[in-house]
Amino acid sequence: MHDLFTPYWQTTLPPTASWQVPWLVATGSLTQSLQQVCQQAFQVQVLQHEFIAAPAFICEDLMIQPTEHVLQRQVLLCDGDKPLVFACSLLPEAALQGRYQALRELGSRPLGHWIFSEPILKRQTMLFAELPSQAALFKNLNKLTETSLLGRKTLFVGADKPLLVSEFFLPALKAHSGEQHGV
Repeated sequence: MHDLFTPYWQTTLPPTASWQVPWLVATGSLTQSLQQVCQQAFQVQVLQHEFIAAPAFICEDLMIQPTEHVLQRQVLLCDGDKPLVFACSLLPEAALQGRYQALRELGSRPLGHWIFSEPILKRQTMLFAELPSQAALFKNLNKLTETSLLGRKTLFVGADKPLLVSEFFLPALKAHSGEQHGV
């Protein structure tokens, strides 16, 4: 998870980005875009959904203290059984109150659908990176043949605390890229 906060992140697209560009820069709901291109039923496969002690390196971004907890959620967004996107979200426990209580028990429902249905939540920053596929962040993925994955991380504000969502575009998504973005 430390990979989410490495110096690889930048405001400009990685120079190796090609078919990923439209997905990286899209500002709408990634979930909705994926649902439009899926040939099978869109599915969310939950890899991890648990509260952990907030790592010190995320506390400033999420406006929390190191003694607080975050909900770490790792999922695969799939076309049927075929993973298209790996997503890792960090949601401060302090933000998961009241109307945000439902995020504690999302199950296989997509977080993106929920975020974009909440008018108070706004994208504050979006950064881009190319991370090595051997990065610890990807340990829950099956062996990847690619040497790196391109992705983005977004800080959403409007709740009591910011929410951090990162998404990495897997090779199987390449076949769907022209369908969604006219490429």
